[in-house]
Amino acid sequence: MRTTFDQEDILYSILATSAVKAALSGGIYKQIRPDDSKLEDVIINSLPIDRGSIQRSTANVNVYVPDIQIKINGKTQYQPNTTRLKTITALIVPVLQERYSSEKWNFWISNQTTFREPEINQHYLNLRIEFKFHNS
Repeated sequence: MRTTFDQEDILYSILATSAVKAALSGGIYKQIRPDDSKLEDVIINSLPIDRGSIQRSTANVNVYVPDIQIKINGKTQYQPNTTRLKTITALIVPVLQERYSSEKWNFWISNQTTFREPEINQHYLNLRIEFKFHNS
C-alpha cells in the first residue's frame, strides 16, 4: 500500500532536481512552510489516499510569492506579483506535465488556480496533482 508520504516524496524529488529550485528565492518543502517566510516557497502536501488494488489521491503543489506593495491615494495596497507567479508557473508546469510515470504510479495536473493570503500579503499558485498507484 502506498501512502501520502510516497506521493509527496515523488513530487519533491522531481521539483528539487529541476530548474524550479534555483528560480525560487526560498525553498521546496513537504507539508509545512517555514514560519513567517517572506520568500518564494513551494509547499507539497497531500489529500487522503484511498485503498485498493488501484489507489487514487490528490496532491497539492503550492507556490507562494510575496505581494507587491503599492500606494493608491496615499494608502498602502498589496497586489499579486503576477510577473513572478507567471514566471514560476512557466517553469513548474512543464516539469509536472511530463506525465511522469512508472510501472507502479502515474500523475497529471488536474487544475490550477491562485489564492490570496491577505494575512501575510502573499498569493499562491495551487496546482492539483492527481495520482494513481498500481499495487502489484
